[in-house]
Amino acid sequence: MAATIMNNLLKDKDESFIIESRGMIVLFPEPYSPKAAEAAKLRDMNLPSRFSRQLTEKDFGVDTLVLTMEAAQKDKIYLKYPEARNVFTLCEFAGEADMELPNPYGGNEEDYRESFDILYGIVFKATDALLGYKDTIREKNNTGGN
Repeated sequence: MAATIMNNLLKDKDESFIIESRGMIVLFPEPYSPKAAEAAKLRDMNLPSRFSRQLTEKDFGVDTLVLTMEAAQKDKIYLKYPEARNVFTLCEFAGEADMELPNPYGGNEEDYRESFDILYGIVFKATDALLGYKDTIREKNNTGGN
């Protein structure tokens, strides 16, 4: 959902970004949750009709920014991919480091709608940060605090 929101927010601002979603553990390709798709559709956004894809070492580069949903995911990335740089939690990058995002997985439609709305606010802030960050990303040797 976060990638869809960010793509929507950036569509009229800057076309130089490639926003994609990856999974930490993808045992087999799965379509996005119908509940997540419905929550997005209620806000005039469409989740892509693609299947989940596994994060791999090929996904990292000096001009790549990786935003995770949880701090534990960020930590796992640094452990599994020593070459990873510029990895932050979405909340951290948005300037809300103390905030935790709700995970609607397994919940009902209302859980997904509420999560989508909360996520939209954080992605909005992260998008503003990204627009200011893009000019300096190559200049920084930042490891996301690790």
